[in-house]
This record gives sequence, C-alpha cells and structure tokens, in this order.
Amino acid sequence: MATITVNLPEEVAMQLAAERISKEQLNEFLAVTVKAWLMKRQAVKQAQSEIETRPWSEAFQDSAVAFVDQLIEGNRALFEELARL
Repeated sequence: MATITVNLPEEVAMQLAAERISKEQLNEFLAVTVKAWLMKRQAVKQAQSEIETRPWSEAFQDSAVAFVDQLIEGNRALFEELARL
C-alpha cells in the first residue's frame, strides 16, 4: 500500500477530532472515495469513446435496458463497496 499525505483545513481536522473519527476510518473512507472517483473517470472515458462511435440517438433507439444493465454491471464493485459502508 502506498502512503499519500493529505493536507486538510484546520476546521476539517477539528471536526474529525470532535466526531472521534479514527485515522483508520478516515483512511478507509478516502480509499473508497478515491477508488469510486477513479472508476467514474474511467466510465466517463469509456462512455465518451462509445458516444464517438455510436451517437446516443442511435444507442437508445430500441431500448436503454442493455445500457442500464451494462452501467450497473460496470459499477457493481462500487455499489457493493458503498453498501458495505
């Protein structure tokens, strides 16, 4: 695991202390949040290439069910991780 230092505003650090949020809890939250953010960025990149090859007007001409199923499956790990928190 890599270590990254995050500088928080003093007010946020004080709120974390007041809420008694441990470093472990904060580390877990940040790891999940960054993972979700990276997954979203990847999804946007994939969607952009799909849009370029197949315009949305054609993609949903018949049904959006396949797209929604793909969206859910592509983000299943994220949904499960968020549900676990």
